[in-house]
Amino acid sequence: MKFKSFLPLLAVLTLLIFSMVSTCVGTVVTFDDLSETASGSFIASPYHGFVWNDFFALNGVLNPAVFTGYPTNGYYYGTVSASNVAVADFGSPGEIDSSATNFSFLSAYLTGAWNSNLNIEVQGFNGTNLLYDTTVVASATNPTLFTFDYQNINRLLFNSSGGQPAFGTDPDPLLVMDNFTYELVPEPSPLLLTAAAALLLWPSLKRKRTT
Repeated sequence: MKFKSFLPLLAVLTLLIFSMVSTCVGTVVTFDDLSETASGSFIASPYHGFVWNDFFALNGVLNPAVFTGYPTNGYYYGTVSASNVAVADFGSPGEIDSSATNFSFLSAYLTGAWNSNLNIEVQGFNGTNLLYDTTVVASATNPTLFTFDYQNINRLLFNSSGGQPAFGTDPDPLLVMDNFTYELVPEPSPLLLTAAAALLLWPSLKRKRTT
């Protein structure tokens, strides 16, 4: 009898678990769908549903030709999926916002545009609450895949500093990003809300039946 009385609760729990499983998969932003030249331009928002502040997109493959006397740079080396990359930190942090749906920031390839051993602080917020704060060190000649797994946020800040000039130029802490990978956080479905309500009401319903 005890097992039979537990069956409805077990059914609700099973429904709740399966309802919470996300059907989303990671989406990779390669920036290659932007029509960019070697000199580039600021990313117009919204792009992939996000507001991009102080992020510049350019063609990393063609970019070395822009700087006479410097045969290469981190824009070129930081290109993972040909041919565009995003560049941030022009005196203020690069910022990515989502005003509609929260998201999870999974990973990105990061490279120093001009400095080696570039310090990149990546902060994840939900509203005004700072939930994540990680500093990574990026090379100027090799794109590095960093996994962050920042869950359920709506704002990212990228702050870069330090490092040493890698190409005979003055120090410049610009960061290069490619293959920004994220996952949208699904809104609770009506089925999930119904299952949760049933789970909360089950103890009281059980008491009523036994009195």
